[in-house]
Amino acid sequence: MNIVKKNELGNDAIRLTSSKIVTMIISMIMAMLLSRFRTLEEYGTYSQILLVVNLSTNLLMLGLPNSINYFLSQAESEEEKNRFLSVYYILSTVLSFAIGIVLILSSSYIVKYFNNKSIETYLYFLALYPWSKIILSSIENVLIVCKKVNTLFLFRIANSISLLSIIIIVEFFQLGFSCYMALFILVESIFSILVYFISLNIYDRCKIVLDFEIIKRILKFSIPIGLASVVGMINIQLDKLIIGKFFTVEEVAIYTNAAKELPITIVATSLTAIIMPEIVKLLKKDKVIDAINLWGNSIVIAFSIISLFSFGLFVFADEVIQILYSSKYLPGATVFRIYNLVLLIRVTYFGIMLNSQGKTKLIFYSSLVSLIMNIILNYSFYNLLGFIGPAIATFVSLLVIAGFQLFMTSISLKLSIINIFPWRDLLKFILTNIVLGSIFGCTKHLISMYYAINNISLALTLGFLWAIIYFFITRRIIIKNWNAIGAAEF
Repeated sequence: MNIVKKNELGNDAIRLTSSKIVTMIISMIMAMLLSRFRTLEEYGTYSQILLVVNLSTNLLMLGLPNSINYFLSQAESEEEKNRFLSVYYILSTVLSFAIGIVLILSSSYIVKYFNNKSIETYLYFLALYPWSKIILSSIENVLIVCKKVNTLFLFRIANSISLLSIIIIVEFFQLGFSCYMALFILVESIFSILVYFISLNIYDRCKIVLDFEIIKRILKFSIPIGLASVVGMINIQLDKLIIGKFFTVEEVAIYTNAAKELPITIVATSLTAIIMPEIVKLLKKDKVIDAINLWGNSIVIAFSIISLFSFGLFVFADEVIQILYSSKYLPGATVFRIYNLVLLIRVTYFGIMLNSQGKTKLIFYSSLVSLIMNIILNYSFYNLLGFIGPAIATFVSLLVIAGFQLFMTSISLKLSIINIFPWRDLLKFILTNIVLGSIFGCTKHLISMYYAINNISLALTLGFLWAIIYFFITRRIIIKNWNAIGAAEF
């Protein structure tokens, strides 16, 4: 194996992560602009519409997007890949438009649940956005499996810049929020159409075919994952549903931004997307230890970055909220801190081994257990703790599902749970950040008490110093695991 081949995974991960970092920055700028330029009521309505679309697409899409990695990676000929892509896009298009129709028919119930008649203005959004969201979500998996990460990079950047341009145009010409929503769905629709052209022309212009045998295989694989995805999505969004039901639209806006997980986990999602096809191949060859090692190396790399941001954002929460969303969102600071602890659980896809083995029912069962617990905790914690209760319930339930999936993975692979996860390295990162966070948190408090220094500038300076010291302490662990990924053989 030559050097280029050995480092292919690492290079792809870098390119994919780079594209996600750029889109993350643009996404953050968009959130900053919308939070400042739009009223709390408008932003709250926007958040409620997105919540409904996210829940409905996960509920009715039957887990189809999850089938791309599995079936394309296992396909042994170009013809098999062609047929799968054709069937996938026919099936997903039909289902996505069906979801839009269901949302239109259910609009009166949606308005009643949130007690927000402004939603009626955007019925066209409810009709079209499920299709756009589902089709756009497929492009990443297709291009990664087909080793076209550069194309994915360009697509992501173009899409993000276009969406950012809409906000700038709308605000510059004072066109209003309704115009923004219309332009948003127009741009997303254009890029969704591009996905068809890109995906269906990868393999020598694959033809549109409808193979019911392939549909049967796809559904058999994807429905259990789809059910798990539904449960997982409800699990994640349940707190927002509770807030949307019992609090005002303005409070929904505050909670939505505070509970918005900053896209720091792009490192984990990029690595997972890159290594998952390889793990499927390794497990198919019964190279279980190699698969475990590859997964562990990716976890360490992701956690080294995510843990730094998680603790940093926790310590400097007030300053970060003011930078991102303005001071009118400061009432959500405690919720923001809780959700930054959630980032630590997002370090990997804990069901990756079960998924790669095709044991999707186990993923569903673990998600179901977590959802039941989350429903109980959300309502209980809301009554006990009010505004922050649902956020705490979400953290606890996600921790449970991660632990359960890890336990089931150890049983499935017949290995000790101690040996399938890099506990020691992760503990080193956590302890290092706890110590540094305590030092820099106290330093910020003392300096701001005795000196007239802008808190935001102070937080940025201390955060930068924290990062330098942290990476100096942990550099050997990071380099060792990165080199292990580059040296992996398949």
